[in-house]
Amino acid sequence: MKAVTAEEMRRIDRETIDVMGIPGETLMAEAGKAVAEFAESLCRKEGAVAVFCGSGNNGGDGFVAAFHLAGRGIPVEIFLAGAKKGVAPLSATFMRVCQNGGLPITELAGPDAKGRIDFGRYGLIIDALLGTGFEGAVRAAMAEIIDAINSSGITVLSVDMPSGLPSGGACPEGSVVRAAYTVTIGLPKISLVTWPGREYAGEVHVADIGFPRSLLEGDGLTTDLIDADHARARLSVEHDADSYKGDAGHLLLVGGFDCMEGAIMMSAMAAFEAGIGLATLMTTDTARTVIAGKIPELMTRSFPANGGSRVVESEVRAFLEGERRFDALVIGPGMGRTDESRAVFATVMGSLPKSGIRFALVDGDGLYHLARYLEESSLPEGVSFVITPHFGEASRLLGEPVDAIKKNRFAAALRLGSRTGAVALLKGPATIVSDGKRSLINTTGNRALATAGSGDVLAG
Repeated sequence: MKAVTAEEMRRIDRETIDVMGIPGETLMAEAGKAVAEFAESLCRKEGAVAVFCGSGNNGGDGFVAAFHLAGRGIPVEIFLAGAKKGVAPLSATFMRVCQNGGLPITELAGPDAKGRIDFGRYGLIIDALLGTGFEGAVRAAMAEIIDAINSSGITVLSVDMPSGLPSGGACPEGSVVRAAYTVTIGLPKISLVTWPGREYAGEVHVADIGFPRSLLEGDGLTTDLIDADHARARLSVEHDADSYKGDAGHLLLVGGFDCMEGAIMMSAMAAFEAGIGLATLMTTDTARTVIAGKIPELMTRSFPANGGSRVVESEVRAFLEGERRFDALVIGPGMGRTDESRAVFATVMGSLPKSGIRFALVDGDGLYHLARYLEESSLPEGVSFVITPHFGEASRLLGEPVDAIKKNRFAAALRLGSRTGAVALLKGPATIVSDGKRSLINTTGNRALATAGSGDVLAG
């Protein structure tokens, strides 16, 4: 399934209406009906439903939902954030339908607006105040309503987006509705599947309101969601019955230098678990004595731990350019940040074009060295790179504060891919993968991954 930005969703709306000829009124009616159907499943036998509508199209969805709920015998009251005369034309059509049907609409304009709400009467709140197009911080009057909703203790169902939450992945700047459920229209929005937006959205349900499938699955949409089925379908590899270990690739691992051997060992074991045919580790001579034999299938090659940068550079270069038998590289786990490790990193980067290696992944301390390397050079051509930073490493690579990364993780992943020329995997809840143009968002995983070594395993 795709996930979309506000602009991508607007484009789907426009093409559905202008090109496909489906009226906007029809789409709004279907959206509101879908919200009502889900809301009905949440309604308790006692207590009415309070529907909070904004003046834009999100409010129109709320008016439609209120009308359908009332038609099913559920007590409904509508609260309008503002004056009736300020409601957008399309939404005003359905506001009049509600008025003609005898549904009470209370305007929350002027001082003490929240004093007109008796929350004790309601068993469910429908939040249709602000939709996908919202950005920035809500105004004071709207913030007062949102804060009152959050303080009520009543179950909240948001329409399309929790009000106050930007849709493109950015952190909210002010008050945001904390929903137990969100019925989002057409496709999930970026903030509903990334952090911190997921904390506000609650349980997300996608409503099909009749957008053409060609628009919902089109190449013009640049973000895909990864779940277990998606990964299983794309990561499983089938080999011919007569294949041998050389057909499954030869991986070179560089890292696990003195006192940090465990990191690269976990990467190597993970690579074998993932199906690599052969793996060779290049590390220091002292680290090699620690690692040798602990992973029987792992081949090793070493250089002097205290041989000096020139000796190290010479041996690494001769090994890489002379062997030409590796298909892929993992560099960085347990590498350290010494002058010698920096020399190893720079030498490996410089030797890649002559090594025959086609794929390279940089992780751990390799990302520290990569940040310095990119200040003077660009990634070698002819090699496809993947980088796997956490927030601190991303901060160093982008030259931005960690807070700027966390403010919009989705945008930060795009910047990482664009500026480095690599496929960037920004770790964290809802890991984001991007080459700067297209992105993947991982919807799986949990806090159990927040432990030493999980990144090393991922690298392998």
